[in-house]
Amino acid sequence: MTRMARICAIAISIIAAGCGRTPDRQAASFQNYIDRQAIETTLVRYSTGLDTFDADVYASTFTEDAEFMMEGKDAEFMMEGKVFRGRDEIKKIITDMKASRAARLADKDPANDPPPIMHHVMSNAVIDIVGADSARHHCYWMTVSGGPELNSFRVAAEGRYEDELVRRGGEWLIHRRKIVE
Repeated sequence: MTRMARICAIAISIIAAGCGRTPDRQAASFQNYIDRQAIETTLVRYSTGLDTFDADVYASTFTEDAEFMMEGKDAEFMMEGKVFRGRDEIKKIITDMKASRAARLADKDPANDPPPIMHHVMSNAVIDIVGADSARHHCYWMTVSGGPELNSFRVAAEGRYEDELVRRGGEWLIHRRKIVE
């Protein structure tokens, strides 16, 4: 298909999708799309802060009065049944993790070395907008860690996130997150 034909097909699809919709329904659909994109951006920022050990970025994805519950045992956090309340406690997750990794590196015991690379991967995500300023999100996640030498990557941990998000100050933030095995 030529580029112009693809553009025309996309335009016709967009127009057809809007047929029969009132301007209010079109606006609501557009707002839903914008909200979903903003929520996805928040969730990616969460993983980026975690993977780069940037405590400020990580904590900024949560509301000031957030709750973060760890129902199952997470290999990275090692905190089964722990509840963190508020941004300061949540930020400490990363500062403590960073300190632990630095101590393990200083130990000079190769068996205790933390992996040089860590990526948190989310999949099968579902976002439900349940109100003008509230949403639910759930997905599977896994921590892939290791290093590039000999393709030594492995799945270090896995589970599910169950989230409640709210819009505060025009920004979508995680208000409650539960890690479930």
